[in-house]
Amino acid sequence: MSPRSSVVPVVASGTATVLRLLSATLVFAALYAGAESLGGSARAEAAGPERVRTVTLSAQAGKSAAERAPEPGTVAVDEVPGGGRCERTYRVRSLVGNPDPGETVSYGWRLQRWSPATRTWRTYLTSGSGFTGASRTAEWEPRIVGNPGLYRVKLSVDGGATLRSEKFMVSC
Repeated sequence: MSPRSSVVPVVASGTATVLRLLSATLVFAALYAGAESLGGSARAEAAGPERVRTVTLSAQAGKSAAERAPEPGTVAVDEVPGGGRCERTYRVRSLVGNPDPGETVSYGWRLQRWSPATRTWRTYLTSGSGFTGASRTAEWEPRIVGNPGLYRVKLSVDGGATLRSEKFMVSC
């Protein structure tokens, strides 16, 4: 067997592999270019009509969520306009008091989702912060993407009370 006859099958199989990879790359590039050529409105139309949904979980007439100060001892939850079909952002606010304005008070937010399987509230997102001073309106903006269900927000203040919002339903 000559050295040339043993190299030919290797070169042939390598060439076939290169051609397969090249054709796959070209197909991917064409798909990518086609997706990029769709504008924002064309993408939205391709995904189907977007439903407009307004949710008011707490309200005071004549004031927007940004202007409204929450009532002491409550957690107010308002949906922030915008987002996609199954993407929701909420503005959560509560008045946090500090019994000793010279010291720092810490607090933690917990977005909880109801689990029908275990029949318990399970933590979905958390956040924490703190401040020095008499009292402040604490604000948090959790985002829920692609996870419909029943939710509530829990606020825990160090050395203070634990507050819960009303339950609210997130749907797509």
